[in-house]
Amino acid sequence: MNLLTIRFLKMKNDIQHYTCRLKDIFGAALIFVCVLSFNNTALGQEGAKRKYTLAEKNIQHARENLSEQIYTEDPELTRQVHNLYIDCLFDKLWEPALPGLPYKWFSITGAGDQSYGKCQLQWDPMFVLNAWAPLDDNELIHDVFRNYWNVIDNNPEAPKGSYRYGMVPCVTNPDLPQPGYSQIPILAWGCLMIFNQTNDLELLDFCLPYLDAFLTWYATERDVDNDGLIEYGAYKRVSIGDMVQTARFETFDFHATLDNLKLTKHPTRGTGGEWYGNIEGVDQTCFLAISERAMIEMCQRTGRVEMMKKYERNLAKRTKAIRAKMWDPETKFFYSLDRDTDKKIRIRTLQGFLALTAGLASEKQAEELVKQLTDPSLFWSKYPVTTSSMDEPSFDPKGFWRGDMWPPTNYLIALGLNRYGYYDIAIELAEKMQELVEKYDGHAYERYNSVTGGNLGVKDYCWGVAAWSIAVNTIYGIQEDYRTIVVPSHAKGRRLKLGKLEVNYPTDTSVELNTSFEREFRVVFSSQKEKIEVHCNGKTIKSISASAAASEVMFTAMPGKTYVVSKVKTD
Repeated sequence: MNLLTIRFLKMKNDIQHYTCRLKDIFGAALIFVCVLSFNNTALGQEGAKRKYTLAEKNIQHARENLSEQIYTEDPELTRQVHNLYIDCLFDKLWEPALPGLPYKWFSITGAGDQSYGKCQLQWDPMFVLNAWAPLDDNELIHDVFRNYWNVIDNNPEAPKGSYRYGMVPCVTNPDLPQPGYSQIPILAWGCLMIFNQTNDLELLDFCLPYLDAFLTWYATERDVDNDGLIEYGAYKRVSIGDMVQTARFETFDFHATLDNLKLTKHPTRGTGGEWYGNIEGVDQTCFLAISERAMIEMCQRTGRVEMMKKYERNLAKRTKAIRAKMWDPETKFFYSLDRDTDKKIRIRTLQGFLALTAGLASEKQAEELVKQLTDPSLFWSKYPVTTSSMDEPSFDPKGFWRGDMWPPTNYLIALGLNRYGYYDIAIELAEKMQELVEKYDGHAYERYNSVTGGNLGVKDYCWGVAAWSIAVNTIYGIQEDYRTIVVPSHAKGRRLKLGKLEVNYPTDTSVELNTSFEREFRVVFSSQKEKIEVHCNGKTIKSISASAAASEVMFTAMPGKTYVVSKVKTD
């Protein structure tokens, strides 16, 4: 009997105390959900006996490709990045575990960790695969997505034609049945981030119908009043908590905004149980919008016009709703709401900043959000971003979603800053993450104390690679479309090889680009009214004089050629 089982037996009559103790021991609510939801039995004993086999061939392929596909101008930084891949990913890749995981999959903790059950979570692998994309292993990436789609196709509790059809659970277990609750819906965003790096059209072709089914389920079953704002819910409880706690697991489970969550029956359908939450969350609304925006782009690229129009309508509706209902003009922040009254839950958490990532904030709203983000009395602690504002009564710098700091949310917020042009702040956020990785000898943790930088949770947690991804998309100026290059300040000497893309900054005012597939580049310089020239093989292929707030140029780059984009001094 392992340590987790012993602790559970001692605490089975006090779920709240048990939850708090597990947070102290492991620092990961989603991990203990994974451990204890095998077969939805009390202790997952059947799953605990299972033997797992590492996907050695894929791991070896990744090891061999790592030094060729990912490197920087700095040998020490390159070594640190490679170690992040090795420590966070290479012992977490598994051969299929039937019947629930018929394809290869990533777990959240490693081969040597016997205290956790092995499973494939929903949002964690999106950060893993985003980092894995440059390693030239498309089939493995397909496998991870196929595990999600297998649940849609073969969930006896959610057959086609039922209102549950299309749900992807938070946890995909080797054993059946799967849990009856979902998670942060960013599968489409993850799919697009991978495609932007690999140009793998096959991935889009087999994923888009399933992504459509999943997001359609989300937009209906998690928006019961059809106002464009998303709630939380669960069809059945997990073994360690009641239904309300299970519904909380669909998001940042211990955020103070969820303290008064209640579940009700569907307000109009008149069937089913008390499965639907009474809180509309900024977080889930933004995450769904992030995926809807990704769906629009993927549909454009694959010619799915009608599906694209559907997601354009959905995104427009969500944008209008969040700005009208969730924005508070007095405190200039986005808040979650009571579903039935639209009353704001005035607790400031990092949820509000996800409106930047999703592109749901207006320019003026974004300006106000960034002011609060960078306020050292609110969210900009020594190691930002705090998950709760520091002036909230419940703030705790090491509290689970109560003020601690998480690498994946920092990464998403950095992408939002880039989206609205706050590039330097995004770089500063990335540098703070890099400082923490260096502080712990190249290791990344699940989360951190936002004030002291103390490590919390699991060492070498899978999404620790987000500490590298945030540097790619900020310090090296490569935006999340992997086509827009924003030349950073003082970039001279930086160089990055990232799979099918190479970026080199010979000077502060020029960038060299190489791509392995045809790519429409957009290069942005911060200064105004500069002439920009694009050279290829010694010939000028484009020359423009820009007069906007930022100087930029667009051009089509062909594989195997080197393109040099430079600012040219003018009188």
